[in-house]
Amino acid sequence: MSISNIGGYRMQTDLIQELVEDEMPLFPLEIVLFPGGVLPLHIFEQRYRLMIQYCLDNDRLFGIVLIKRGREVGEHAEPYLVGTAVKIIEVDRLEDGRMNLITLGQYRFEIMKIRRDLPYLVGQVRALEADDTEPLEDAEMPTVRAIQLYRAYESLLAELVPQWKPAEEIPTSPDHLSYQIATRLQIPLTDKQQLIETWSIHQLLGREIELLERENRRLKISLLARRSFEGHDTNISPWKNASLN
Repeated sequence: MSISNIGGYRMQTDLIQELVEDEMPLFPLEIVLFPGGVLPLHIFEQRYRLMIQYCLDNDRLFGIVLIKRGREVGEHAEPYLVGTAVKIIEVDRLEDGRMNLITLGQYRFEIMKIRRDLPYLVGQVRALEADDTEPLEDAEMPTVRAIQLYRAYESLLAELVPQWKPAEEIPTSPDHLSYQIATRLQIPLTDKQQLIETWSIHQLLGREIELLERENRRLKISLLARRSFEGHDTNISPWKNASLN
C-alpha cells in the first residue's frame, strides 16, 4: 500500500482497504440536510479534497452531519449522530485543486462509531429508512392537513419576505412531503435536527403540522403588524435579516 504526503497529511492513498462497507466519510457542517435535498459545496480544505477524491474514485457516498460542537474549519468538529448520506452528482475542478460540487441527499443514517485516525472523520453507520410499515386508517388526513398548512406557510413567507420564492411543486407522498417541509421550514438548526431524528414519517408529519401551525400564527401576526404600519416610514424591515433556504 502506497504512502503519500498531501497538504501536510501523511496517509495511505489506497483508502479502499481502509473503509469497510458500513463506514462512511463524514462532512460536519452548519446545516441539516434531508433526503432529496440538493446541496452545493465548495471544497477547499486539503482533508476534504482527499475525502471527495476518495468518494469519486470508489463511487462512495459521504455523510452530511450537523456540527454539535466545534467549527467547520480547523480541528475535527463533534457532529450530531444522525445525518443524511449524499451522492456527488456534479464536480467542477478548479486549477488550484479546489472543487465545486453539487450533491443530492439519499437517505438518513445513524452514526454508531466514529473513527478519527484519518484526516477527515469516518463513521460506522446504519441506514435508517422510514419505519411506517403498517398503514394507518387515517393516513391521508395528516398528509392533507400538512399540505394545507404548508401552502399557507409558503404564501405567508412570500408576502412577508421579498426574496422568498415559494416551492414550485409540493409532493403528495408523505415521505417526500415531510422532507420538503423540513427543508423549507425557517426554524433553528437544533429544531431541524430533531426532525431528522424522527424516524416515523407519520410522527414527522405530525411534528411538522405542529410547527406549521405555530409558524403560520406567528407569520400572520407579523403580516397584520406590518399592514397596520403601512404608510409609515419605518426604514427597517423586521425581515431584513431573515434566514432563507
